[in-house]
Amino acid sequence: MKKRILILCLAAAMVLALFSGCAKTQPAPATAAPETQAPAATQKPAATAAPTAKPAETEAPAPQETEAPPEEPGLPFAVDERGIATERYNWPLPLTDSDKPLSYWFTVWTPEYLPEGGFGETELPMEAQKRTGVHVEYVSVPSSSRKEAFAVALAADDLCDICCNANSYYPGTPVEMVEDGFFVNIFDYKEYMPNYLYYSTYDRPDDLDTHSRIFYFEDFVPAVYNMNIQPGEMIGGYVIRQDFMDKIGMDPDKLVTWDDWFDCLTALKVGIDSVEYPMWFNNTLEVVNYWQFHSFGSMTAIPSTALPAIYLKDGKVQLGCTTQEDLALITKLRTFFDAGLITPNWAGYTSASDYSEDRHNDHIAVMYDGAVNLYDAEKLCTNPDCNWQPVQKPLQYADQIVTVGKSGARTGTGCCSFASTCEDIPLAMKWIDYRYSPEGWELYCYGPEGVICYIDENGVRRNTDWAVNNPNGWSLSWLTFIYSLDAFCDPGLCATETKLLNPSGDKAVATIKYWTQWLAEHYDKSGLYPVGAKLTSEQSDEIAQYRNNVATFIAENFTLFADGARPLSEWDSYVTELDQIGLNEIKQIYQDAYQDYLDMIGA
Repeated sequence: MKKRILILCLAAAMVLALFSGCAKTQPAPATAAPETQAPAATQKPAATAAPTAKPAETEAPAPQETEAPPEEPGLPFAVDERGIATERYNWPLPLTDSDKPLSYWFTVWTPEYLPEGGFGETELPMEAQKRTGVHVEYVSVPSSSRKEAFAVALAADDLCDICCNANSYYPGTPVEMVEDGFFVNIFDYKEYMPNYLYYSTYDRPDDLDTHSRIFYFEDFVPAVYNMNIQPGEMIGGYVIRQDFMDKIGMDPDKLVTWDDWFDCLTALKVGIDSVEYPMWFNNTLEVVNYWQFHSFGSMTAIPSTALPAIYLKDGKVQLGCTTQEDLALITKLRTFFDAGLITPNWAGYTSASDYSEDRHNDHIAVMYDGAVNLYDAEKLCTNPDCNWQPVQKPLQYADQIVTVGKSGARTGTGCCSFASTCEDIPLAMKWIDYRYSPEGWELYCYGPEGVICYIDENGVRRNTDWAVNNPNGWSLSWLTFIYSLDAFCDPGLCATETKLLNPSGDKAVATIKYWTQWLAEHYDKSGLYPVGAKLTSEQSDEIAQYRNNVATFIAENFTLFADGARPLSEWDSYVTELDQIGLNEIKQIYQDAYQDYLDMIGA
């Protein structure tokens, strides 16, 4: 109880600090939708037109064959010796006949796409309520103020029953979320989440990365993550304007090394009149899980609240934004900045959608984007010749093998945790687990029939004409985040192809294949910190003593090196200052956890 009171006091203090800071600094821009005309209400889908090409047929993910022990008495599904379901289970519907609502804390990235009554009046939540009988109060928080909104709810001890991405905003570790009394250990309620735990354990038994991501310890599960039914894809990366490249007579496939990139960007700056700064990226510099600049052996994503990336070099723990490799990357990027090749406003952008107007008006030649967004990026561009194509990540030399980067886990950003104050935790968990059930996964993955997707007379799933050619000009990518599972926020089973079941999807499929092939050829994961090397409660408590100071210091100073506001000659002083506030202690704690992991697996 004392610790809970302390965390409430700390949360309240953080809220006051955040609000007082608003008077001094300009808030980060909200994540914006592509520039479109959005009327007040969402229109119903028009009649579906026949597509001009037939995409690949989609089948529900088939469970792996397992030898299940007899059912545990009282459970309608088979479980193993730990009580984890060894088979998928269709919940009898409705799940409840009560009209008392659950509260669900989440985000809608494009609120201008919603009807006047909000998200609850769109097709997906209405169909889910019709099937499950569960009434839900949807509490949508603006994307630009999620951290502040969570801090306010935490300080007031007024969390929603189900909170999306709570582990990203809680001022502590997943263990502390539960030990402090705010959220529950899902493993303690495993009989209410058979499908989720089945997919975490038995769907792909060899996928230890996913299992370790979900099972913080073998008897501790703090969050429900979304999982991609098509593992191994690289769905985001850098893209370049092919039509611009044609004008300057260069081939994107020949952009291999950093020197190649510098020469190309210089030629674009000189040869394309509308492009002042050819390359754009956002305020984290790197996109976590979709690393692009890791050829220097670093994972340089600038943190906002959490610690930077943890990885290994020759068996020794490293923290991103603190190493000689990070200095080497920044030194290289400084040559790009000094030559006017990267937009100087990058630190003001929270995502690519914040500079969509520049993208649509031929001001950007190279940028990070998702493969599924390329169709909309071209459709919304004022230039009819706009043609975005994928490019390789820059290497120091042509045949380099990169050692740090993307994890092999199938889990995504979207996740949720259950508040301990929820009055009906079993119902809340069953409602989420329905998204992983043999019936429910399709509803959430593809949305209600006939809205974003439909199944044609041949049994093939396709995107509707309303979604692909929306009468309001709305983006297919953003529409899927409302009318089907939002992979950046929500838990559930998801599929990249939800946005690709149309003639234009071929480009995205080819782009994903291009990036994924690069990974197979140039990345060996040898420097990844193992997902299974978890901190104990005592180690988490010790990390907590240093985390905020270290994360804040890095966030405030690392950007200055990239911008040139702080000279690179002060790098050693910067690291020394970090050492004085706990960097070495943090590294040693993670090193100890890594050694414990090696001892456990007998390595």
